Amino acid sequence: MTKVTELAFALYGRRAGTIVRDRSRIGLSYDTSYLTSADPTPLSLSMPLSTDAYPTRSVEAFLKGLLPDHEEVRARWSRRFGVRPGDTLGLIAAIGADTAGAAVFAAPDELDDLLSRPGAVEPLTEADIASRLRQLRQDDGAWHDEHDEHWSLAGGQGKFTLVRRTDGGWALPSGSIASTHIVKPGISRIRSQALAEHVSMRALALLGLDVATTEHVLFDDQPAIVVTRYDRRPNRAGTVVRIHQEDMVQAFAMDPSRKYEADRGPGVGAIVNRLRAAADDDSAVRFTDATIAGYLLGAPDGHAKNYSMLLLGRAARLAPLYDVSTGLVPSATGRLRYGSAAMSIGGERAFGEVEAKHWVRFAKVVGQPADAILQRVRSLAESVPDAFRDAIRELPRSEDATFLSAVVLPSIAALDAQTVTGLTSSRRTGGRVVVPFVRTLEATPVTGTEADPDDGIEPDDETDAWDGGAVTSHR
Repeated sequence: MTKVTELAFALYGRRAGTIVRDRSRIGLSYDTSYLTSADPTPLSLSMPLSTDAYPTRSVEAFLKGLLPDHEEVRARWSRRFGVRPGDTLGLIAAIGADTAGAAVFAAPDELDDLLSRPGAVEPLTEADIASRLRQLRQDDGAWHDEHDEHWSLAGGQGKFTLVRRTDGGWALPSGSIASTHIVKPGISRIRSQALAEHVSMRALALLGLDVATTEHVLFDDQPAIVVTRYDRRPNRAGTVVRIHQEDMVQAFAMDPSRKYEADRGPGVGAIVNRLRAAADDDSAVRFTDATIAGYLLGAPDGHAKNYSMLLLGRAARLAPLYDVSTGLVPSATGRLRYGSAAMSIGGERAFGEVEAKHWVRFAKVVGQPADAILQRVRSLAESVPDAFRDAIRELPRSEDATFLSAVVLPSIAALDAQTVTGLTSSRRTGGRVVVPFVRTLEATPVTGTEADPDDGIEPDDETDAWDGGAVTSHR
């Protein structure tokens, strides 16, 4: 196994710096020519532009944040690329051609060639993509196929990247070509998870929040959520340009294992303060809205790695939302696996238990007037169920769409109704929660999966292609 001792990296197509390993230490330095160039962008807010070298902690945290959270995936990649287990720099050297954001990593004597050499795309059929999805459903660690793939994304869900061709078809990128879309089969243990995520994201979009564009696509017989990468944009020449980004855990130079607030990761207050210090004026406000809306959807995974910053020169702003999905999807036995949000809201995380006093504390943390936050909570709570319903109505008719309408939507509506009630009263007895609200949702039986007669979903109809919006169904 060859041990990588030096890597160069580029940002926005310009050589930006070098990472050097000296025994157990890793250091990062920006090139002087990059620092003096027009409007340079930092690799991370935790490593601002400077002539000083950055130490192991900051560098390792950023690089680890580019790799999958999935331990088995990292282990397989290490074996495939001949990298020692736990060698972060070695893995980045192997997969650094296409990572999150605009950074490209390669050996110092190979970087310029990688940036200038035309890449290639391998056209894929729907059957090819369906086969890949089947493989992921059978083996959640099979992120890379037998192709010569050198990309990486963070997270724990199985996924792979593709390029959407100008003719609407799909292809596998290689070399310097940037991927444009992320394909995920969804979490297999949760019914209709990929569709639930798309509907959740679409509902947020209908509410006016800035979210990544998603589609729910059927490749042959394999459903998947397809996410348009917000960190990839076409330029006037039609070439896809990488836009730099980092997640909030990287921005704090923390190990990815600390993505949850409960694991000493960033919470609402820390993120708002970082946004106010580094980003544009409305980023903190948009993050506040996202936190409220995620709670009202019953989304349990709004941890710090699921919020990112876009970086261009010295400008920074909160990235569009991604990976937002309701967790109010019952198991086969009717149990709800997820009962709380990832971040504390005024000292409370449990769905249905955040009341007026918590929102007032939350308002203080985010630096907004309490009356404004209470009004925003009420407004969103009254709107989220309708937005979720409208997102379902956009779907082709299917059993899974009916399930979301008949089983999941009522739980979201109940959570939001309780949230409104909690603005003026408390369900606590003697200051304590006697029966968690989520348990009451489990105790409320839903008979079958009959659709609401007004929701446009009919479970016995054939699946038809929808002719608008962001949802497609391929046969």
